[in-house]
Amino acid sequence: MKTLILAEKDNQAEAYAKALGTYQKVNHIYIITETPYLEGEVHIVAPEGHLFEYMDPEDNWNLDKLPLLDFSFKMQLKKGKIHQQRFNRIYREVEWADKVIIGTDSEREGERIAYSILSRIPNGIKKISKRIWAQTLSPKGLREAFKNLKDPSETYNLYLEAEARARSDWLVGMNLSPLVTLALQNQNVLAKGKGNSLSVGRVQSPTIRLVCENDTRIRQFQPQPYWKLFLEDKQYQVSFAGTEKFESSEQALQTARTLDRVAEVLDVVEEDVVKAPPSLFDTASLQSYASSHLKIDTQQSLEILDKLYHEGVLSYPRTGSSYITVDEFDYLVEHISAYKKHLGLPIKVDYLEPRQTHVDPEKLDEDSHYGLIPTEKLPDLSQLSKEERLIYEAIVKRTLLMFASNYHGQTQKVVLGNQGNVFKAQVKRTLSSGWAEWHGTKPKNDVQLLPYRVGQKVYCLSGVQELSTKPPKRITEAELFGSVLKKYGLGTPATRTAIFQKTLDMGYIRRDKKTGQLFPERKAYVLVNFMYNNEFSNPETTGGWEDFLHQIGQGKLEPGEFVDAIKDKLREQVEAVKEGGHF
Repeated sequence: MKTLILAEKDNQAEAYAKALGTYQKVNHIYIITETPYLEGEVHIVAPEGHLFEYMDPEDNWNLDKLPLLDFSFKMQLKKGKIHQQRFNRIYREVEWADKVIIGTDSEREGERIAYSILSRIPNGIKKISKRIWAQTLSPKGLREAFKNLKDPSETYNLYLEAEARARSDWLVGMNLSPLVTLALQNQNVLAKGKGNSLSVGRVQSPTIRLVCENDTRIRQFQPQPYWKLFLEDKQYQVSFAGTEKFESSEQALQTARTLDRVAEVLDVVEEDVVKAPPSLFDTASLQSYASSHLKIDTQQSLEILDKLYHEGVLSYPRTGSSYITVDEFDYLVEHISAYKKHLGLPIKVDYLEPRQTHVDPEKLDEDSHYGLIPTEKLPDLSQLSKEERLIYEAIVKRTLLMFASNYHGQTQKVVLGNQGNVFKAQVKRTLSSGWAEWHGTKPKNDVQLLPYRVGQKVYCLSGVQELSTKPPKRITEAELFGSVLKKYGLGTPATRTAIFQKTLDMGYIRRDKKTGQLFPERKAYVLVNFMYNNEFSNPETTGGWEDFLHQIGQGKLEPGEFVDAIKDKLREQVEAVKEGGHF
């Protein structure tokens, strides 16, 4: 029996070879003559990513030729000698093999890379026998993956999802990019000539719109003053804020004059507070943390995650989950001491039972990757760059916090009444800091609970405070990845970084390197203003399409149904512009 494993990248192929046993490398092919995990000789080869791409259409930059919908989606080998050499090498290896195991990255795009190559080799598809689904490239993780090879049918729907995503994105770009550009040029809004074209993307355009809308709210904001009353208990040094807002100082002062020197305690509510450690990182939250705390931008942090994954020291880098299974929890328990010693972390470990906030197999689909965690393989810290070490340490530290005790505290809310006016104060008390001691944040307002009781009379001084409404906060790169894109369901952990980087490279968005704040350029407003009433710029609509794509990956929706629906919407958009000059 001759088995070929189709990896995605050479370092991945090498990791497979090391896990299988003794190997030799000949002409970019890893050869294992004998392994306990597979029958017969095993070869491993890698294309180094995508080898095929869609053929460019003809005359799509002509309004009369739009919409471009009857496209056969023929793929061609990427130009360049290196791509031809890699394909020829894989072609020969597939011919040699009796069976093929897909070993590209365990995700949608990995499936697409494999099937786009094997479908263009005689019997390539027929020879597919198994699928490696690896959470890590550590020796232990890979050996487990080889013991539990998947049937290719278990992951084939992910290929269909990836293909539907690629086709719909291609249709949007090839139709709306020339449509918007040519329409704006005909209206003399956009200059003609090279370098003045606009790019429209199914996820890209809504992202640009969100940044523009945030900027518009900030620009249009007019601060509005308002006034509030307050009471101050000098005995306990507590300030009670009034609940009513006054539109003028005269109203506030008039009400203040009616207040008595003595207020009455209307309510005292005390609550115990128990907080579990923060969730494990998923890709987006790690990128957000790296941007805001480590000053490492999202593209660099993803590149570092990829590198550390391929070195076998971190789990799979593109994940939307912050959960792990019991098996992963158990192996992490075994390596706690090693992690602490390796990084010199003083985190106290005293909670060795799985928390549902972190360990929940039901939160993971069959095709899902778990949260970012270290493997049993410890890196040589001296060989890591400063940025690599910072990200590795952040993930290990977040993992170890899972084994620290809960935070325990108390809150006390006190309500005072004075001549029909209500005043409130709240204090917090820490009983046991638990994980928070090593999280880098100190509890605020950490004071003793106050001895107030309902019906008690309290002597207070009164006053009036002038305040002002605050402008919206400008979106930062950290917030975009940490909350905004996830909120609207825009993109996936595997696609968001590239899409965001494209908005920067094409001059739609400018990023402040010090603050991470995002600013739209004029080009962005030109695009968004023209497309504002278009579904393809609407974050809610586009985010909803991600749900349909996910259903394809689950086998609940046919890919053709989704692509046809996109075609119908594009046909409507093109006709609207041709008829009225706008959407």
